[in-house]
Amino acid sequence: MTRLRPVTPVRLLLDEMISPRVAQQLRRRGHDVESVAERSDLVGASDDDLLTHAAGEERLLVTLNVADFIALDRDWRTQRRDHAGIVIVASSAFAQDRSLVGALVTSLASAAAQGTLPGHGQVRFLARR
Repeated sequence: MTRLRPVTPVRLLLDEMISPRVAQQLRRRGHDVESVAERSDLVGASDDDLLTHAAGEERLLVTLNVADFIALDRDWRTQRRDHAGIVIVASSAFAQDRSLVGALVTSLASAAAQGTLPGHGQVRFLARR
């Protein structure tokens, strides 16, 4: 199978709530993606530990956990800590059903190609494409 090279490769860490199939499909498109569900050392880690890991590897953290990561971002700002960015996947834009994997893959790849993913210290809601 030929791997397609994305216009703008991204480095992502997918929260435990996101299927590892999203990571697998994005990797096939040439992105550098880790899934917490595929990493036994990260499964069950606290949100703060996940954000710390992502920041240390310069990865955007992608999560469905809106409230906790918005609060965590606020705490990090107060503490003057910097993360690589947080991508929020809101259930209002992405139905939690069988379409979720394909919708996330398409939307994340599109956002990477269009340069609309968050930068360092930023939080953005992912737009469905």
